[in-house]
Amino acid sequence: MNKLVILIAAALQLSFQTYSQINNDNDEKILAVVSTQSNSGLEQWKNLKFGMFIHWGVYSIPAGIWKGKQIEKLGEQIMRHADISIKDYENIARQFNPLNFDAEEIVKLAKSTGMKYIVFTAKHHDGFSMFDSKFTDYDIVDFTPYKQDILKELANACRKHDIKLGLYYSTPDWHFNGSEQERNPIDGKISVFGKVSKANEDYQVTQLNELLTNYGEIVELFFDMGEPTKAQSERFAKTVKNLQPNCQVNGRVMNNQGDFITMPDNHLPESPIYDYAWETPGTFYHTWGYKSWVKGDPLDIQIKKQIRKLSKIVCMGGNYLLNIGPMSDGTVVPYERDVLNGVGDWVSEHNKAFYNTKANPFKKLNWGYSTVKEEENKLYLHVFNWPENGNLKIPGLKSEIVNAYYLNDISEMPLEVSRTGNNQNIKVALEPVNKNLSIIVVEYKGDLEIINPVVKPINGELLLTNSDATKHGKYGMVSYRSIIKDDHRTWDIELEETGEYKIEITYKHKYAEKDFIIEVDNQQLQFTLTGSSKLHPKKPQNIDGNEDLKREKNNKIKDKWNTTVLGSIHLVKGQQVVTLKSGREYVFVPSMNEFRSKDRRYRGLNVAVKSIMLTKRK
Repeated sequence: MNKLVILIAAALQLSFQTYSQINNDNDEKILAVVSTQSNSGLEQWKNLKFGMFIHWGVYSIPAGIWKGKQIEKLGEQIMRHADISIKDYENIARQFNPLNFDAEEIVKLAKSTGMKYIVFTAKHHDGFSMFDSKFTDYDIVDFTPYKQDILKELANACRKHDIKLGLYYSTPDWHFNGSEQERNPIDGKISVFGKVSKANEDYQVTQLNELLTNYGEIVELFFDMGEPTKAQSERFAKTVKNLQPNCQVNGRVMNNQGDFITMPDNHLPESPIYDYAWETPGTFYHTWGYKSWVKGDPLDIQIKKQIRKLSKIVCMGGNYLLNIGPMSDGTVVPYERDVLNGVGDWVSEHNKAFYNTKANPFKKLNWGYSTVKEEENKLYLHVFNWPENGNLKIPGLKSEIVNAYYLNDISEMPLEVSRTGNNQNIKVALEPVNKNLSIIVVEYKGDLEIINPVVKPINGELLLTNSDATKHGKYGMVSYRSIIKDDHRTWDIELEETGEYKIEITYKHKYAEKDFIIEVDNQQLQFTLTGSSKLHPKKPQNIDGNEDLKREKNNKIKDKWNTTVLGSIHLVKGQQVVTLKSGREYVFVPSMNEFRSKDRRYRGLNVAVKSIMLTKRK
């Protein structure tokens, strides 16, 4: 039957299946029973912690080079960045013949690295389907000499080795609309934030039906980019949930229809996030798809970097999805394999500090972060900055420590523990016990009790420094841009006297002026800070989906520190929280046009604070 006819017919149907099917190597039907309990899989998804992202497709053939020229920016978007025509790109696709692809090898690599799930690019922005679709000939089975369903092979291998499978599915489709694609008004390139036509919407739903019924249980559906309407986002998310209720939908389905937040690429939050499920996608370099000329950091540095990213993300409460970009023949890049092997060696000795744990219960630890297993009465201390004096201080741990030892020490030789006031101290070696990251297990008695450290006055003056602050982000799922990394900052203080306190701030910022608020004890002090108006305005930047991309900076804050008295506020003796935030709340918006029209001064705190001084007036 003609695929166009099938597409039209399928677009009129709604599927309410609660089972998914996958063909094994013998083409037998395997039923993967999916629970009908609403979103019962979110907690299971949160415990996956570490996964493999695979960006692989037609774009791996040019490998970052077009017409002899190295193309900057993202390799998987070379069609856009090199302005390759659909005809030329189709000619590239016809060459795709990954004879060295080995699903077993990739799945076993993920498993040996300590990963629990794989998310595979079923369709990227170029519109090429890496699976056998009945609704287009532009797929790996019908359009290439390979003639095999890559996704089927991967799904079989995942099931065999007990690795969960997730799928990436791009909302933009540069092939579907052909020459009618929206263009970015800044650089004239095909837009990654284009609108979704009704025909494309129907097409996407039919493909989602295929993906969620033909390949077994899918743990995650990773949508990306585009500007779907709220109704379209709802339809995409409901299509997933109707077919597989326990499949978690990421926030980039847009319009608040996701189950979890997708952080900006390679983003590491500054403080734990307890209220949302979230995931950070990360790369080895500034690309996701394979580029032949890109080189990563030296192997030992990259291994250490990825171990520490994994540690911090899990300690902050999230999942880490680390990307590989295979070559066009299906081979895993040797450098990427070597990095994963190095990470896997470390994870195999330290996995207890990740799986079945909760996020860091401490507000601030100057040597690193922690995870906790309350049901086992265990803390795992992830020591990023090893104490030179051999004394590791745990501030505010009220619970009694009954044992402490290095996680990678099979003998669990106890470490010496002592208490000083509200702090507990562990005597450790003068050098880290692991060159990449050392973890110490702390077994405690009873319930976990923590007294968060507070800043206290000295001679009537309370000095709040930037290093004492806790940075808080603001996160949402309205659009791709619904993330503010530094939204507000807080300080925990303890006042010894009730009275009138003068507040002064030492700061610098790049804008001529901006409004702020200091909030403490249900009181607000509103003020305006002046900054530099001499700096060159930031050049318009095209957002291409890689927040870690190195760009020329022309808006650095080069001014001297300014100190100004903000006013006075009446405060009561005891513990309080001081909050510094912008004078106007930044509201997330769904469209790029709305985003560009908003006052960028209030997209984040956008101020460098050296100190805030509270002085009791006499």
